[in-house]
Amino acid sequence: MALSKITNGGVTGISIDSNGRVTMANTTQIDMWRLTANFGTNSATVTGWEQPDDTYSAVAGTSMSESSGVFTFPNTGLWRIAMAIQFSLTSGDTSAGVNLDISTNSGSSYDGSAASFESYGSSASGFNHALINVTDASSFRAKLTTSGINTGTVLVGSSTKNQTTLMFERITDSQ
Repeated sequence: MALSKITNGGVTGISIDSNGRVTMANTTQIDMWRLTANFGTNSATVTGWEQPDDTYSAVAGTSMSESSGVFTFPNTGLWRIAMAIQFSLTSGDTSAGVNLDISTNSGSSYDGSAASFESYGSSASGFNHALINVTDASSFRAKLTTSGINTGTVLVGSSTKNQTTLMFERITDSQ
């Protein structure tokens, strides 16, 4: 069976091959960031992020912007933010965590959207997700802030492998 194409004004928008595989213009946006070094400051914006630079890593679409731990969205849409965190807890630390904070007014104020707190063992990992309806890319911001970190406890980072990460994925248009 021949390849089917749906066009608009001579521009192909979507194709379906004989096996039913759909291809279309790259509308996917997905971007991963990792913490490059351990971070142990309590009640602080987590800084020290990079996009993984391994030869097999990639970004689809337009990347997030990051400055001093604050992420800016490249465009509007319904965005999924997934955070994976790893702590190395000191023996006296009963709980440590991070909050995913969102601003809709260019960083003037933030609201807690998701959190992950860990309290077991000497090393702990946590995961959480949030859906953020970004209606104005020029004013929405996201950041992680630490909470409950005692001296010696760190959020684990590495510049050679993913340990504490943020993944930003645009799902669809803003709602």
